Amino acid sequence: MTKMKTSSTSDLSTSLELVEVTSKLKFSKAALMRILPDVETALFFSKVYELNAAQVAHLLSVLFQCSLTEALTGADHSEDLQDYLVDLAAHMDDVDTDDITTSPAVPHGEILPEVWKSLEVTVAQSIKDVAAKLGNTVALMPGKQGHMVFKSMMQLNKKRPTMGDHRAQIVHARQLQNLLILDVSGSMSSSTVRAIVNDVVALSYQANAHMAIVSDTCTHWEPGTYDVDSVLRHAEYSGTHYETLAPLFQGHDWGTVITVADYDSSYSAKQYLAAHMTGAIDTVLDISLVTRPTYLAECVGQKAREVRPILISNTGDLYTVLR
Repeated sequence: MTKMKTSSTSDLSTSLELVEVTSKLKFSKAALMRILPDVETALFFSKVYELNAAQVAHLLSVLFQCSLTEALTGADHSEDLQDYLVDLAAHMDDVDTDDITTSPAVPHGEILPEVWKSLEVTVAQSIKDVAAKLGNTVALMPGKQGHMVFKSMMQLNKKRPTMGDHRAQIVHARQLQNLLILDVSGSMSSSTVRAIVNDVVALSYQANAHMAIVSDTCTHWEPGTYDVDSVLRHAEYSGTHYETLAPLFQGHDWGTVITVADYDSSYSAKQYLAAHMTGAIDTVLDISLVTRPTYLAECVGQKAREVRPILISNTGDLYTVLR
């Protein structure tokens, strides 16, 4: 007698659970996991279907269970500003620099380094058209066929002619240096910072970026001179004083500034930065742990050519965010 293989309760639940990728596109969770088994393919999929920052975060949290995606689906971070006043004569020399004399260990990041690499990928309209025609039918393909369809699209997209094709110049914008700012204040919490710090530092290395952390004060490192331990050692988990970032933007232009935060600090911090930031920024890329772009990006983005959310937390109704 041939034994029939039965599905476990969790397998059955996964096969029946529908994930609304966009308002017009739905897949079972099982199909998505089969089609998009790695972060690179998932991010290509998100570009093909033009997902917004909240939808991308939701897709990643459905597919990949790790500390970063758990933080993006958490709901215990600040979404309100404080009303403290900034002393306009203070904070001009508040940036500390921590020099590491040994060679720091480069951490492995599961999600964010792949997000950075995907920023310069532009998907050809012809490939988007093919994907649109396939629609939900790709989820019905047997075995690994659906995954191979998207892998093939990725390869075709990489090999296509690029003459006259616009590609977003993020990494090498104007050959300026990059900066990543991580909020390490109390509202972010020690547990959240520790959960995401490996991915954040790995992203910063991928971007060859300066690193800054901010709470009551700001600490800054040159590219390649920091590691996870040094970031955690200087994290304060106290107030949220974005005005202490001002010296980093005085007379210094940045290519890309990456912000990782919740929604906190004071209205007056934004006013202070507006008055004291004399340098320019090409692009601010925002990673938010709340269901809106961060106030940190709003503050430093005052001097930016473009502010672009790339990941937005999904703690509520995904499709009310950034539509």
